[in-house]
Amino acid sequence: MGTNSIKKLGAKCILLCFFTLAKYAYADCNSAQCIETEKWRVGIALGAGAKTNPLVGGDAIPLVLIPDIAYYGDNVYLDNAEVGYQWIQTPTFALDTFFSVNTEKAFFTFWHPSNVLGASGHFLSNAIGPTNASPFDDRQVSVDEVKSRKWAIDAGVRWHKRSAHSQWRIAVKTDASNVHHGHQFEISYQHHWSLNEWQVSLAPTVIWKSSKLVDYYYGVDQQDNVLRDLYYDASAGWQPSLALSANKKINQQWQWLIRTSVTWLHSGMTNSPLVDKKYTSTVFIGLGYVFR
Repeated sequence: MGTNSIKKLGAKCILLCFFTLAKYAYADCNSAQCIETEKWRVGIALGAGAKTNPLVGGDAIPLVLIPDIAYYGDNVYLDNAEVGYQWIQTPTFALDTFFSVNTEKAFFTFWHPSNVLGASGHFLSNAIGPTNASPFDDRQVSVDEVKSRKWAIDAGVRWHKRSAHSQWRIAVKTDASNVHHGHQFEISYQHHWSLNEWQVSLAPTVIWKSSKLVDYYYGVDQQDNVLRDLYYDASAGWQPSLALSANKKINQQWQWLIRTSVTWLHSGMTNSPLVDKKYTSTVFIGLGYVFR
């Protein structure tokens, strides 16, 4: 593979980290609560980790370099891959509308960790779980064989309810880019506490994904140029997840970071011939640096 191809893969890897993990990099930080108004927060996390890929033939996605960029004005904010407007903001209650990147497409981008990270790519893949076996089952379709799916932009509204050590979030999102034409509904709870010198956060979440969203990414039809017997109409369902984050301050700029999570996929998605895992998991251990 040429140098340009390797550079493109490296850039894609960084972007995926930005979309999927940056918002969890600082476990004790709750959006606008820990950013001064009209001040930028720019940070970066360096470490070792990976996110499993549930697709047949999909590589584990390396998490090595994670940027964290946020800005909160009086009402407008930017928080990594999300931009929004805060209609109400109090210490205990908030309401905002936003645009964010839908990350389902990330699984369909063809990652080859060994081309980006050399031998460490194999370490990352093996650390989080074995790759999909080959050759594939007769009822399976490799991600390499189907038409590439598109990135989508979602628009949503989110309600927050905060207390001293916890936060509830309820969000509704819909496709604003006319890509999948689907919707999502999310309920999450986050509880954080101190353990010795560590700040720890536990966050259970449940997300409902509509049939149009799931079918666009995980359904199989004539556009994929596979046998008709393999066509599949994916359906809506609930996906629960659990995330555990911890950080330990070293000084004003550096801190240790640990992040692990698991998401259980619903049968309307896992019954697709494109999917051969019933869950996705993420592990990351590293150092975070905040520019001041």
